[in-house]
Amino acid sequence: MPRTDVFPPLPSVPSPLVPVTDDPAWTYTSACAGGGGIALLRVWRTADGGHLAIVTENGIAVSITNAAEEIGAALATHYPGPLVILEHYTAGDGAAYDRLDQVLTLPGRASRWRPVWPIPPANPDFELHQAWMREYGSALLTARAL
Repeated sequence: MPRTDVFPPLPSVPSPLVPVTDDPAWTYTSACAGGGGIALLRVWRTADGGHLAIVTENGIAVSITNAAEEIGAALATHYPGPLVILEHYTAGDGAAYDRLDQVLTLPGRASRWRPVWPIPPANPDFELHQAWMREYGSALLTARAL
């Protein structure tokens, strides 16, 4: 039986410049005080028949990190199949550079995060993540629906 508590690999995205969803004012709910928030949501189809979602924090109401469980559940409902969720914080939001973290949400368990980019060369995932960012990540972070 495959383990469900490990981070899935970062997926191949056949059309990184063509998101299937591009919603600059996507609303989400949260159990945190405030009840929810608004974020930029972009979703792509992946080579394995699933989806990759990048949720970008914009500082309106509950943070995407604090609402990770609710965001994961909402996205899984709308995008069935394998789903990889990345949180995106832009430069100036606590750091001088953009950041991507993969989120693993499992029912009944606390969410977990792993840094995707940037990460230090000593990180065991450094080469793999650098290659993924070169092939897909940079295009994904700038892609917008036409």
